[in-house]
Amino acid sequence: MPFIFANFNGTHHDINVFTHEMGHAFQNWESRDLPNIDYLWPTMEAAEIDSMALEFLTYPHMDLMVGEATADRFRRMHLTGALAFLPYGVCVDHFQHEVYANPDASLADRHAMWARLEKIYMPWTDYGDLAYPAKGGRWQAKQHIYGTAFYYIDYTLAQCCALQFWAWSRRDPAAALDAYTKLCGRGGSAPFGELVRSAGLVSPFSDGALAGVVREAAGVLGV
Repeated sequence: MPFIFANFNGTHHDINVFTHEMGHAFQNWESRDLPNIDYLWPTMEAAEIDSMALEFLTYPHMDLMVGEATADRFRRMHLTGALAFLPYGVCVDHFQHEVYANPDASLADRHAMWARLEKIYMPWTDYGDLAYPAKGGRWQAKQHIYGTAFYYIDYTLAQCCALQFWAWSRRDPAAALDAYTKLCGRGGSAPFGELVRSAGLVSPFSDGALAGVVREAAGVLGV
């Protein structure tokens, strides 16, 4: 029986945590009757589709979480953050590759690596008078780098798919939710690429995978 154990701190992150982890719990529930125990949980990049997509699919009910007056603000903030996360997630992954390729690098070397990559992936970043992150120390805030090496790219792959569910749900919410539910029910019975195709999504590895999402988001955000 899946359940969620979480700490809430009274910020918008509480909503992100709840909807995200509920996606994992719902996937576990939907796939509970699959014949093999190894099918119950997908590989991580596929499992994160189930969690990140539900963050978007709960948009219509956000007024129940934050009230009607701030629901649109939350949705806009969440969508903006989801798009901005993609280059950050790729930066984390690239950084890890460089760290493991240079095991003798000093702390200063690693700061320099991050600072260089940050300029490539997130050139708009400005830390103002915060000296430590400005010299490249921001990578130390990401615990995945320490505890789950090379996991972070899974989130970016999943986000590419979750954003497609968001765009789809704006056109046909019932069909998007049905496809999502069936995807959760497949659990880990297939590899990432096959699960993505079975849900009617475009693989993140395909050219132009985010073209439609970006157009949709640009219209919603007015940019």
